[in-house]
Amino acid sequence: MSKISVLIPTYKPGWYLQRCLQSIEDQTLPKDNFKIYIALNGPKDNFEEVIHSALDNTNFDYEFFYLEQAGVSNARNFLIDSSTEPYITFIDDDDCISPIYLESLLSVSSPNTIGISNVYNFENDINERKPSYLGQSFLKLRDVEESKFKSRKYYSSPWAKLIHRNIIGATRFNTKLAVGEDALFMAELSYKAKAVKKALPEAIYYVYERPNSASRTKVKPLDELQRITYLTLQYTKLFFHPRYNKLFILTRIAATLKFLNRIF
Repeated sequence: MSKISVLIPTYKPGWYLQRCLQSIEDQTLPKDNFKIYIALNGPKDNFEEVIHSALDNTNFDYEFFYLEQAGVSNARNFLIDSSTEPYITFIDDDDCISPIYLESLLSVSSPNTIGISNVYNFENDINERKPSYLGQSFLKLRDVEESKFKSRKYYSSPWAKLIHRNIIGATRFNTKLAVGEDALFMAELSYKAKAVKKALPEAIYYVYERPNSASRTKVKPLDELQRITYLTLQYTKLFFHPRYNKLFILTRIAATLKFLNRIF
């Protein structure tokens, strides 16, 4: 039985999707230990053909889905519910992973421990990569259990991790958010994780700095203010819940309020 569900939401995919899938094809982990779940969300156009053309060059097991409703959170939630393997890892369609990524993450993960990898950003070529903020932090982390406060930066995104399905449980991405949903998702499941543990240095998640990606899209000041207000309210609810580390949630609130600088 496969051990890892690799979840890939994709919206209007381009050439980079083939690079992503090829990096999964090149994994050192035997292919019977993982399965790919890919969901095209939004317009079909010829994007379904793009996906199947890229999949034709692979030998791993996969399932393809089409969702008419656009939205990465909606697609990720659907894939969580549609997959069955005990471990889950999220990969964006324009990113890619190093060959040892899945194997190394699996070796350090458990039902109550989240395995994490190094993170590098790149614009054109992986060989021109640079450490991201998280990547630089990962390099300082040794294989020890950390408190939620000390490991707060590792809960800011769902990718570059291997998470057991027991930790995720009923937690799902908030479909009302287009930005900030990642950190909220990780914060909501944080109380179930007893530790984060670093994989081998060669286990790398490569983030493609695509100019027109969703994370780089400009937003209107009023929309941004509404988003910050809503997100702060969600974190405040977690702060007053006895299950969550209050200091950790305060760091998330502070990080959210920093976005006010984009308005004023």
